[in-house]
Order: sequence, then structure tokens, then C-alpha cells
Amino acid sequence: MKKVAVLIRKAPYGSIYPVEAYRAIMGIRLFDIDTVVLFVDDGVYSLVKGQNPQQLDMKPLGDAFPMLSEFDVTQFYVHDESLAERGLRPEDLVMDVQIVDGARIAALLNECGTVLPF
Repeated sequence: MKKVAVLIRKAPYGSIYPVEAYRAIMGIRLFDIDTVVLFVDDGVYSLVKGQNPQQLDMKPLGDAFPMLSEFDVTQFYVHDESLAERGLRPEDLVMDVQIVDGARIAALLNECGTVLPF
């Protein structure tokens, strides 16, 4: 079976990329394709607890990612250096994820037949 990696690199607000990544994940799962979600660079902000984008007239994107388990999306990875560079720790995130180094991110991307960067 094919495996798709969704690579989220952009901050959750100020662009459409993380929201579109979320929508893409739901669409991919409709076809029962194994989906791996990777958060790197500013994409790690998508999972930070306590997001409050009301002034942007948006709902907190961080609340949405944990709900993907209802679509059998269970493979979530966060780049350790991206977290550290932003002063974040695993306990700052809205969900349990696998914290991995750059080599593991590269290996995951290589394992997937398709990579969708956002």
C-alpha cells in the first residue's frame, strides 16, 4: 500500500498552508492511504497548546490535529531541533507525538511514495 507524507513547515496562521495540509490529510484518508504527518520548522507552532486566533476570525488549528485519530491518522512526528529552536518542549503540544531528529525525518520522507509539502 502507498504511504503519503504530509510535511507541515509553515506557521498555522498568516498563510493557508497548515489548514490546507489538514484538509489534504482528511482527503487522503478517505482513500485508506497510510498517512504520515511531519511538523518541522514553523510548522511545529500548529501543535502548540492555547492557540487563540480569534482576532484573525479563525478557530485554533491545534485543536483540530488531535481529532485526526478519528480518521485513523496516528503517525505524527515533530522535528526535535525545530522545537528547541523555538523554545518549545513536547509538553507544550496539544497531543502526544513522536519527537525525532533530522535523520529520522529524512528516513520517513524516503519511506513514503509521495510527499506533500505545506
